[in-house]
Amino acid sequence: MEAEKYPTWLAHKVLTDFDWAAATKTSMQELLKNITLHDSGCYKTFLDRVNSWVLVIQLDAIWNKDFCYNLEDWPFLILKFQKVFCSFQEFTEYELGSSIIGEAEALTIDSKSFADWMDYTKIAGFLPLDILQNLQAEGGLTRTEISTIYGGSLSLVHASAIEVLLYSEQGSQLAVNLSAQQ
Repeated sequence: MEAEKYPTWLAHKVLTDFDWAAATKTSMQELLKNITLHDSGCYKTFLDRVNSWVLVIQLDAIWNKDFCYNLEDWPFLILKFQKVFCSFQEFTEYELGSSIIGEAEALTIDSKSFADWMDYTKIAGFLPLDILQNLQAEGGLTRTEISTIYGGSLSLVHASAIEVLLYSEQGSQLAVNLSAQQ
């Protein structure tokens, strides 16, 4: 992967929208059972719609041979996190165009911790009541942590379900194979 370079078709899709009707629905935990994001290039995230984040990753085909169809090209993994309730990101000066991922993990926020957090949030008044009701309706949240080799990080608290698309370097959509275990 060449830093700070991405194809024209990708820029067009970011501006016009991806084909989310063709996306595979899964969880971040399930996705990370099938792939590793190690050494993949993470482009900056962007807000797709209200509370929805899209993350563009050029997936390392060496670490993910089965998932990437044993291609030499590094495909683009597009992740859509629905209902992002909280996000933090910090990248270093070395990570201008894209960041190289060191590791990624996804953790389920257990119901006790979630209930305690909800109680505290109501008392402290951090979030409006309608957002709190939306959180309760989700029935569970996931915290996804992505760190880069230069010390940057992205942390998202989001609804468990995510949507996944995979495109070749040339822009052809590829099927997402969640049975290609690492």
